[in-house]
Amino acid sequence: MYRFLRPVAIAGFLAALVVSGRAQITETPVTVKPGHFLLEMDALSLSIDRDGDSKVTAFGAANTFLSTGITDNWDIQVGAQLLLTEHFTIDGGDSHTETGIGDVFFRTKWRFYESETTYTKVAVMPFVKVPTSSGGIGNDSVEGGLIIPWETRIWGDFRFEAMAEVDFLRNPADDGYDSFWYVSAALHRQLTKQIGLYGEGTLGKSTGGEDFAGVLGGGVTYHLTEGMWFDLAAYRGLSSGASDWNYVLRFNLGF
Repeated sequence: MYRFLRPVAIAGFLAALVVSGRAQITETPVTVKPGHFLLEMDALSLSIDRDGDSKVTAFGAANTFLSTGITDNWDIQVGAQLLLTEHFTIDGGDSHTETGIGDVFFRTKWRFYESETTYTKVAVMPFVKVPTSSGGIGNDSVEGGLIIPWETRIWGDFRFEAMAEVDFLRNPADDGYDSFWYVSAALHRQLTKQIGLYGEGTLGKSTGGEDFAGVLGGGVTYHLTEGMWFDLAAYRGLSSGASDWNYVLRFNLGF
């Protein structure tokens, strides 16, 4: 039963946690400059999903990506899920908790288009997950995918970002792989030099027959310095294929 519930909990949790580490779930086509580094951390993440009397709660801490530039439009990234906890309650009675470290991710980003007149950028990001999890966390399978992030400025201080993604994930039966197709979009506005606001929506669908995963939410960013900022976000699941609620406190440091 726990293995049956696991994809429900992680579908929404991974969307806000695993391939992201910045403001918003939606990735940016901006790359890190050579000789510089960017540390992106989901300092605290919480996902809650209910189905009748059953409940799944997933908690993550210090899930981190570190990026560095190779050229002006190409960077490489490594990420690790340092702590994950999943708590399952079945029909309001039987409960079970699994805690451990998560998996390791390798990504690279190549920005292949940029227009200074329209402020538009497009990139491509392949990634692979190496199974390193412990404590019953994860599925012990190599997985991967491809992300295409796009960004433009629409008017004034409003910035619009969108992302298309396909993941190749181990199926719940553990006898093959399903593809998971995913799109997201975010609208961001910087209110002051320190404070910004954004709204965001996502939609995903697996070829394995699971329900659509729709999420809508938003957050606030706060810059302590030009290279250090926090991001606090909340997301509401809009369909049975997504977790009911996701909360994320992110930390970003460029150096």
